Amino acid sequence: MTPSSDNNNVHRPGALKQQNKKFKTGRHRSQHEIKRSTKGRVAENKHARSLKRLNITSKQDRVNAAIQLRKQKLQANKQARQTIGAIDGVPQIITVIPLSSDVNVFSIVELITSSINDQKSSDQATDCGARIYTCPKLRSKFCFLTPTVTNLENILDCAKMSDTIIYIISSSTGLSIEGDYLIDLINIHCLPQSIIYSVISSSNDDNMSTISSTSKVSSFKNLEKFLEKKFSDVKLTPLDNQQDAQRLLNKLTQQKLIKISKKFQRPYLFAQTFSYENPKSSKSTLKLSGYLRGTHLSPNDLVYIPNLGTFQLEKIEEHRFQRDSDGILKPIVEKNYLPDKDLQRSLSFEAEQDPMNYDEEQTWPTKEEIDKAKHQLKKRVPKGTSQYQAAWILSDDEDDNSEKQQNDLNDNEHDMMDDYADDLHSIQLDQADKQDEDEEEEEEEEMEEVEMNPNNYDEKYDLEEDKQTLKQIKDAKLDEQFPDEIDTPMDVPARVRFQKYRGLKSFRTTKWDVKENLPSDYGRIYQFPNFRAMIKQIQNEQDNNQITQDHAPVHSYVTLYVKDVPVTRFEPGYHLFSTGLLPYEQCLSVLNIVLNRTNDSEIILKSKERLIFHVGFRRFASSPIYSQHTNGDKHKFERYFRAHQTLVATCFGPITYPPASVLAFKEYPDGRQELVATGSVLSVNPDRVTLKRIVISGHPFKIHKRSAVIRYMFFNPDDINWFKPIELRTRWGRRGHIKESLGTHGHMKCQFDGILKSQDTIFMNLYKRIYPKWTYEPLSIQQQQKEKETNEEHIMQ
Repeated sequence: MTPSSDNNNVHRPGALKQQNKKFKTGRHRSQHEIKRSTKGRVAENKHARSLKRLNITSKQDRVNAAIQLRKQKLQANKQARQTIGAIDGVPQIITVIPLSSDVNVFSIVELITSSINDQKSSDQATDCGARIYTCPKLRSKFCFLTPTVTNLENILDCAKMSDTIIYIISSSTGLSIEGDYLIDLINIHCLPQSIIYSVISSSNDDNMSTISSTSKVSSFKNLEKFLEKKFSDVKLTPLDNQQDAQRLLNKLTQQKLIKISKKFQRPYLFAQTFSYENPKSSKSTLKLSGYLRGTHLSPNDLVYIPNLGTFQLEKIEEHRFQRDSDGILKPIVEKNYLPDKDLQRSLSFEAEQDPMNYDEEQTWPTKEEIDKAKHQLKKRVPKGTSQYQAAWILSDDEDDNSEKQQNDLNDNEHDMMDDYADDLHSIQLDQADKQDEDEEEEEEEEMEEVEMNPNNYDEKYDLEEDKQTLKQIKDAKLDEQFPDEIDTPMDVPARVRFQKYRGLKSFRTTKWDVKENLPSDYGRIYQFPNFRAMIKQIQNEQDNNQITQDHAPVHSYVTLYVKDVPVTRFEPGYHLFSTGLLPYEQCLSVLNIVLNRTNDSEIILKSKERLIFHVGFRRFASSPIYSQHTNGDKHKFERYFRAHQTLVATCFGPITYPPASVLAFKEYPDGRQELVATGSVLSVNPDRVTLKRIVISGHPFKIHKRSAVIRYMFFNPDDINWFKPIELRTRWGRRGHIKESLGTHGHMKCQFDGILKSQDTIFMNLYKRIYPKWTYEPLSIQQQQKEKETNEEHIMQ
C-alpha cells in the first residue's frame, strides 16, 4: 500500500507497542524538569556526620594514629607501675583471703616473702598487722593484708582498697561454704575494674604429700572447672614451694594495673601506723600515717573512718624518707597543711529548720506541742485513748456549755455546728487510719508487753516468736493472693477510716503535689533542686581542678591528724582505712536504692523492717519502705519484699553519689547477719512519690443489663455519697461509677460500661502517700559492742 497523503490519516501505535522505562532515557535532566519535580522545595543541609565521612584519611594515617594511641597507653601503664608497686613508690596493696577452713594465711605470706633469697630485700611488720615487703631484685614493693576471717566488715574494707586480691584454696578440702559466701560478697560489692585478683590453689599441707601427682592434677582441674562457672577468667596458680611463690611475685610485678573507672575519685589512705595523742581521754586526736591514694586531699575536707564516723582534719603532714647513719629509712616532715576556718567543711549532717518554710507549714503537730497542750488541760478520757484523741474530747463542763449554746442557736447555726461536729469526729477517729499505717509498730508494742512479763518468760518467748513468724507468713500469703485488699470497717465510717486516702483518675497521668503534707522529718534533710546537675558539676570540678599548694599530693607519704575521734580499742590485726568525702556527702537525705533479692534467700522482708546497709564505703542501719521500680512520677508501695523480686528501698541516709554498690543484711537477735539483697544507689531524691494503695471490694446484689446494685462495700449512705466521684472497676475488666444510694444499709446503684456477671467482684482503689521513718543509725564499734552485750544478756535471760 502506498502511504496516504491525507493529513487526517495519522499513524497510531497499538497496544503491543514497546514502552521504554523512564530511568532508561538517560541521566541528564533539564533545568525545567528539575524545577517541575522539586516544586520549589529546597535541598536539606548535610549532617555533620556525612561531612566527617568525606574527610577520609589514608590507610597510613590510620596506622600511625593507632600506633600513637598504643604508645600513650603503654606510657600511662608505665607511669602507673612506676608509682604503684615500684620500689621507690607506693606499695601495692595485696589482700590475702582464705577460702578454705584448713589454710594458714600467715604461712602463705611467709612463703611468698621468703621465696626470693636476696640480702637487700626487707620484710617489715607494721603495728596494724600488715607486712610491707620490699624486693630490690624485682624493683617492687608490696603490702600484704591478712584480715581476720571472722570480721566480715574488715575483709570488705580491705577488698575495697586493695590493688590485688589473692584467694587461697586448699586442694584437699576445696572451697568451703563460708569461702563461697565470701567470694560472692566481694565480687558483688568490692570489685571495681582496678582490682585484679588471682585464685591460688594451696596444696602445702601434710595430707597432700601422700597423694599422687595424678590425683593432685585432677583435683586441681575440678577446682578450676567449678570456679569457671562463676568467673570466666579464673586461672588457678599452684603454690606448693618457693618456685611457685617466685612465679606469683613475678605475676604481681608484671600485671597491668587498670585505673579506677568510677565516676568519682576519692582520696583514701591505708594506715600503716595509727595512734592516739591522749589515749586515756574519751576523745582524742588520731594520727594516721600512710600513702595517700586516689586523688589529692585538702585539709578543709572531711574524712570518714569505718566504724568510727566522719571527722575534721586538724592538719596534714607530708613526709619524705631519708636514711640515717644506720642506713634505715625514716620519714621526715617536709611540709604542713593547715585548714582554713572559713573554708573548712562543717560536720553538721542535718539541715536547719526554718519555721516560715512553706513545706513545714503543712506538717502535723509535733510531740512537744502535744505534750505542752496536755499539761495545760487535764481531762477524763476512756482507757486507751491517745493524747491526740484526748485533745478533741469535750469535758463535762465544756459539754454542758455547748448544750446551752446549742439551745440558743437557730436552724442555720445548728447546721453549721453539725458540720463542725463531723469534722471533730473525723479527727477524733484518726486512730483507725494510724492503725492501718503503722501495723508493724503495734505488733512490736504487743511483743514488748509480753517480754516485760517476768513470769515464765523463757517459756512464752519461743511461743510468741513462733506465733509472730507464723502470722507474718500468713499475712504475706494473703497479700500475695489478694493484693492490697482490706475490709471496710462496720463500726467506723469509711469516710473517717480512709480520710487520708484519695482516688486517682489515672495512676500514670494524674499529678500529685510532691510538697503536700510533708512530715516534720523532711525539714531536717538536705534537698537539691537538680541532683543530676550537681553530680555533673562535681565531676567537672574533679576533672578540671589541678593540684594546688593547699592540697596534699597523691602518692605521697602523709600523716593525718583527725581530731575529736572516740578512743577505741581495736582488735589485734585490725586494718584501719580513711576515706575523703566529696561535698555534701556528710549530710543526710533520702536515699533510693535498687535492691535485688539474692537467689538463696527465702526470707520474707516486711516494709519498715530494720536492715543493715553497706552503701559504698559506709555502713548504717535503717528501716526502709519498698516501692516498685518503674518509670513515671508515682510508684506503688509494696508491703513485702519477696524472693526473686527487684524493688526500690527508700530510707534516710548520708548522701552518696551514684554509682555505689549496696549490700543489705538482716540482723538476728543473736547478732548473726544474713545477706538478703544486693543492688546500687538509684538517686538521692526526697520528692520520690510512694503511694500506698488499698482496695475495698463489693459484690453485685441485683443486675439489670449495665446497671447493678452493689452491697458490702459501704454500710451507710453518707459514705456512698463521699466516695461517689471515684471510679469503680471489676475483676473481669469492667469500668463503672456510683449513681446513687439505695436505702440505709449501704446498697448503691452503679452503672458499668458492659453487662456485669454475677460472679464478678467490684473494687475501688484508694491511694495515700507514705514516707520513710527517721530510723537512721550510724554503726560504730562502740554501738556494736553495746549491741553484742545486750544480745548476750538477752540470750542469758
